[in-house]
Amino acid sequence: MTEKGKDGESLETRAKRLEKEAESFSRHIKSTNRSKEETKADSEASIFEELGILARFSKNVRNTLGGVWDGVLEPVYSVVAPPILWITGKYSALWSRFAYKGVGEERMVSRSRAGFLVGATLVTLLAFTPTKLGEVIRFFTVEPVVDGAMMLSSKTTGEFYLNHTQEIDPDHNVHSVRGCNSLGQCREEDSVYFRVRPRLAHDIWKTLNYGDPFYIPDHVVAPIAPGVNKCQVTYYGYRLTTSWISRLMRSMQVYPIMLEAECEFISTSGQAS
Repeated sequence: MTEKGKDGESLETRAKRLEKEAESFSRHIKSTNRSKEETKADSEASIFEELGILARFSKNVRNTLGGVWDGVLEPVYSVVAPPILWITGKYSALWSRFAYKGVGEERMVSRSRAGFLVGATLVTLLAFTPTKLGEVIRFFTVEPVVDGAMMLSSKTTGEFYLNHTQEIDPDHNVHSVRGCNSLGQCREEDSVYFRVRPRLAHDIWKTLNYGDPFYIPDHVVAPIAPGVNKCQVTYYGYRLTTSWISRLMRSMQVYPIMLEAECEFISTSGQAS
């Protein structure tokens, strides 16, 4: 006779059922492990794919930056670097020569000399900034030197027919003067432009020539009446008559500077009668 359990199920049937459940559970475990392995593999593949994309992007960026360096930055660097390196080398030599005192083992930094050199350096750097303080520094340092050199090399007197003045920068008292080389029709290559602006070098010139230390732009343009005026103009700077050079200089706001004018009024119209 076949033995039965309490629930009426034979022991043999129960054993077979348990064996099947064990096999099913084992297959489930294997399937779960395989799914986990596949998921892990997919995750690792995704990570490697993203790393590959990042590597390609980095390579493209590197190639682009290399092209920008080779095509743009390196040529600019080759032009800009030599004067900068020359200036820094000269400054280092000046610092070594001026800021130290003593010789050999007794050589040491002088606080007063080093402080003076640092102050002079800061003032020089401020002179090239577009600030009010920079303007003041340039007015008393850089501009007199440049204007004085230009006056010594290019100051002259010429006859022109002037017909227009305008204060183009009231804050800095800068005036524009326009006219022509001759009467009648005036073409672009015949036109003349001057600027009248206060500069320390102009005050010095006025003092040396007239004993008056004040160069006032409003007084300089006063002899030019509305209309056509035949004027003897004292100026410095170079008047370039070639049309494209003239246009280039005008676009850069580079004009001869008028120091004084002696004028004879001719006509109230645009042309002499």
